[in-house]
Amino acid sequence: MRLRFAAALGLSAGLIAWSGCRKAEVPPRAPSAPSVRLYLISTLAGALEPCGCRKDMLGGIDHAAALLDTRASEAPQRLLLAVGPVLFQDPELEPERREQDVWKAEALAASLADVGLAAWAPGSNDFAAGAPVLRQLAVQSGAKLLAANLRSDEVPIVGTALFDVGRYRVGVVGIGAAASPSGSAEAVSPGGAPAEAASPEAAARALEEGARALDAAGAQIRVALIAAPRGVGLRLAEKVAGFDVIALGKPTESGDANDAPFPPTLVGETLVVQAPNHLQALSYVDLFVEGDDFSFQDGVGIANIEQRESLTARVKELEQRLARWQKEQSPTPEQVSARQAELEQLKARLLEIERQSAKAPKTDGSSFLYQLVEVRESLGSEARVAQRMSEYYRRVNEHNREALQDRKPLPAPPGSSHYVGQAACVSCHAEADTFWHTTSHAKAYATLSRDFKEFNLDCVGCHVTGYDRPGGSTVTHVGGLKDVQCEACHGPGSRHAESSGDTALITLRPSESVCRSCHNPPHVTDDWDLSASWQKILGPGHAEAARKSVAAPPE
Repeated sequence: MRLRFAAALGLSAGLIAWSGCRKAEVPPRAPSAPSVRLYLISTLAGALEPCGCRKDMLGGIDHAAALLDTRASEAPQRLLLAVGPVLFQDPELEPERREQDVWKAEALAASLADVGLAAWAPGSNDFAAGAPVLRQLAVQSGAKLLAANLRSDEVPIVGTALFDVGRYRVGVVGIGAAASPSGSAEAVSPGGAPAEAASPEAAARALEEGARALDAAGAQIRVALIAAPRGVGLRLAEKVAGFDVIALGKPTESGDANDAPFPPTLVGETLVVQAPNHLQALSYVDLFVEGDDFSFQDGVGIANIEQRESLTARVKELEQRLARWQKEQSPTPEQVSARQAELEQLKARLLEIERQSAKAPKTDGSSFLYQLVEVRESLGSEARVAQRMSEYYRRVNEHNREALQDRKPLPAPPGSSHYVGQAACVSCHAEADTFWHTTSHAKAYATLSRDFKEFNLDCVGCHVTGYDRPGGSTVTHVGGLKDVQCEACHGPGSRHAESSGDTALITLRPSESVCRSCHNPPHVTDDWDLSASWQKILGPGHAEAARKSVAAPPE
């Protein structure tokens, strides 16, 4: 695929032409609903749904669809936009996972079409499967692919677009991130995209040209979607004025780690927002138009929001530090009192900020309101999207069962132990085995099987024992190693069993990293407590030394 930097942007780049100027005579808004609501997604990055063992997790396209349905009556005139990587979790696809990742992207694209995605500015991950696949996915999504700074002979990238949203014309320009030279050969031309395509100066020129094109076409409300590092995006907002809203997203993403929320900010008269990645939340921007006034004033108190989010993070951090400090050390009552006083001061400041935020600033003309709304399991699921997700999991399961049937675990090196499974432990450790069957670890594989995920490469590794280890299990060869068994903590046990219980041949106390290899954000909460969780998996049958590790988890 040949990508080249766009030196200029004209209406031929895909802008639907309109006549007229930026201001137009329109009737005053109804006070109960915004004139236009913008729903903004940042860095979705292939996150079809969250993965983890905690309840009511953040994310899930089916839950987002349910949220959009329930909020439809609040804002009938709405526009859904996205920025940053949308389709794939990583910028490069592993050959073994390619079909699975492409099918997931197809499920995402079709689901985004269901919820009415209008446009997105791509990140480099979107090019991971090559130009033909991206072209197909863009069509499936029903959305315009916006990147004023890119050109492609093979993918339908345009620079700007104009949308009728009720009585208003919303113009959108995108700044995308090109595929990197290290991406797949299909995604970029030999040597990759030109170096200047990633230049902030080049992006600024394209953004300026896009703004002029939107003005010429009669856009009344102007939005920019910028896939770039946050600092670069904020500098672009400073350099190119005149946008009402700028939504930021990452240029690239890798892995499933979740970002913390980004506070909204005002750069001049432009509202800049960035939702957290992986569809943890949606940014809402409600625009209230008075007459022909399209200069929007802050109707929510953005400065208060920034302070509130900063204080909330500090309170949470201090609470966690205080809890660990009291657990791991032996502070004096005076030390505890001082820390708690500090925490109470922060909470008092936070309460005052929240009181100020409850009083929306008075505005004389048009205004905007902003909110960040979490996407949670408790919102329910939209039926069509949920059905498509189920079909995706079934399709992957059937494919991987056959395609990966010959993928067997490597043999254990000579003289070392291999995995033998729970059944080999019962004769000597019946009491521990009985307790294990009461834990969630003993049901780990069943949680996959009931949802057609047992052969899913995104899931299986944390639901079996010895995954991808010598003498262990693979995605299709699990044998007696289903669930999180004894050897998940104690290591392969063949020599231990053959020696009638020589404890020098197993790991008595696993390192913390063993637990955290699966129990890490976003699969657990950020404040997940290993000590508290340890108590849920240790019971009758474990040695006294192991029992003591309840109070002091392994180092």
